[in-house]
Amino acid sequence: MAVTAANTVREYEKPMSWSRAILIAVGFFFVTGILLGQLPSFVFTVSTLSTLVRMEQSFLDMGLLAVGFGLISLTLSFLYDPRPLLPWLLFFVGGLALGVVGLFMVYQVRIGPYASGFFGPGWAEYLPDKVVGANGQTTFWPAGNPGYLFHPAWFQLQSIDLSAIGIIALLTGLGIASLAALNPLVLSGRLLGPLRDLLVRFSIGLAIVIGALWLTINTFAGATPKGGDYGGIINVVLFIGLLLALFGLEVWLLPVLTANRQQFMPGIYLQGVVGLIGFVAVPLLIIWAVLYPLVNLIHGADSQEFFVQCSQKTEIPGSCTFTPFTGQVICAIVFTGLFGLLIAGIYFWSTRRNTVVIGGTIAMIFLAIAPLVIHLDAPDQIPVGILLALGIVVLAFIYTWATQREFAPTSPQQLGCTGQWLVLGTLLLFFLVGFAFFSLPVFYELESGLAFFYQPGYGGLHDAWWMLVLMGGLGLYQLVVLTRRRYHPMRNWRKFGLWVNALAISFMVIAGIMGFHNNVLEKGVDAMEGSHAIFVTGICFAIVGIAACIIAAARTGSMGWVIAIVVSVLIGLAVAFISYNLPKPYPELVIFGFGLTMVGALAYTAAGADPEDVYLNGYEIGENGYAATRP
Repeated sequence: MAVTAANTVREYEKPMSWSRAILIAVGFFFVTGILLGQLPSFVFTVSTLSTLVRMEQSFLDMGLLAVGFGLISLTLSFLYDPRPLLPWLLFFVGGLALGVVGLFMVYQVRIGPYASGFFGPGWAEYLPDKVVGANGQTTFWPAGNPGYLFHPAWFQLQSIDLSAIGIIALLTGLGIASLAALNPLVLSGRLLGPLRDLLVRFSIGLAIVIGALWLTINTFAGATPKGGDYGGIINVVLFIGLLLALFGLEVWLLPVLTANRQQFMPGIYLQGVVGLIGFVAVPLLIIWAVLYPLVNLIHGADSQEFFVQCSQKTEIPGSCTFTPFTGQVICAIVFTGLFGLLIAGIYFWSTRRNTVVIGGTIAMIFLAIAPLVIHLDAPDQIPVGILLALGIVVLAFIYTWATQREFAPTSPQQLGCTGQWLVLGTLLLFFLVGFAFFSLPVFYELESGLAFFYQPGYGGLHDAWWMLVLMGGLGLYQLVVLTRRRYHPMRNWRKFGLWVNALAISFMVIAGIMGFHNNVLEKGVDAMEGSHAIFVTGICFAIVGIAACIIAAARTGSMGWVIAIVVSVLIGLAVAFISYNLPKPYPELVIFGFGLTMVGALAYTAAGADPEDVYLNGYEIGENGYAATRP
């Protein structure tokens, strides 16, 4: 009898759970939206502004950022080879040195040209730059600069953003140094297990907390630095949150890369080194270097100003820019190239999944950092840019994590009507969450997708914040229910708790939309409005729903859930009490506090156990709690 080897099941042939499919689909959606929606429109905008200053700065910044990512990818290819050619300490020292250089540049720009720091006079942000002194006198920086570099037709004013170069060098150096520092732990296997889980959860969790705190404070109190504060403590804390998110992704991803070198490493080298340096950095840097001479040449031959137009005949090419027709051609070229990459990713998904995954991860991180380094010239934009970068990096972590780890059983199963609605509803909610998050800054029409101008709504509020909280909570809840529905279906107790608490939240939101014009606690019951009555009704429903969840959790013997529900109630009441007694009251924050009281109960309805489950699995209540009645 001939013996035949069994066919091995490849990674891409494994069945996929719905939860994993949802997260991967969300990741692809945002990659597609950013690449095909924001980036081409941004290129069109900067190429048709009144001058080419923003285009020069942006192309240089994105080109150098691509070089930095290429160096990080090259470091990863060198150090995490089975037999590294160079010691990790060499990369660690080199990365720290590059990071120090970047930090020095950021510090010098922070000092400014009219002040002195530890290293003497500071720098202007741009090279070259026109600086207006305290006495109103205009000078060029560096001293004696004629207002351009090398030639009147070459680099005009503000062609180089030194602060952006410093941030790029700092991030690149820290990335190389962290890869080198983790190398011994990863290759020896010491990073696996509880240490890895602790680092990842702490880093990602703290990054999310930092971003959420700033977002909430700035929405209600206006925490954005003003008056040219480029290095305020708020920006520093947000930047630390960004570094934590990047570190969490790095710690989780490195063991996966080394365990599947044959699948990941070629993709890292191809996309991180060859792709970013060869097909992104080199073209952008060449365009940055020849842009003004090219525009000057085209203007001399284009007497009808069909391709290039200049606003001042005596200032060429400083006042020149591309016409909308030329901008549309440039935008079409960018869009076509990016669309081809996405189609290639879809085509190779079935056979080269991990190559596509690492490419999508690199693209997300690159596009997270790019808007930040491009918009360092306005203090209002810096914290919002860091926040968006942090959010996209967290999205990259979730997307990459979902492609490598299952969240639910992968065996075939019928979703049924409820399950199909859960899938559709979860995708819709995630879309609304992303829409709300990217709506936090007001994208003004001149720089569409990569501009940050944050304008709080009426009374310091912003509707996007509320949509982010509500839709994000609902999406997360549905995802948990979807992943647990086969082995942990909802029974009567949890269904009752879910619907009663959902009704409570609905009543509270309706009351908040109607608004409150009188203070019932001060003026008495006679001052009660319809919104107050609806809000009180919501509180009554919340009391019943929370009590039902506590009783159900106690009947299952789950004291951890009981404590979690009680703690969430106390935290919510504390938030509501503090919000009510603020010098400037926010009724919406009071509603938010009462909403927090139900978080623990809703979490129990999504992930807890019903008393019926305990009984059906062979447990019943005895004198000393639950005891097994059958094996």
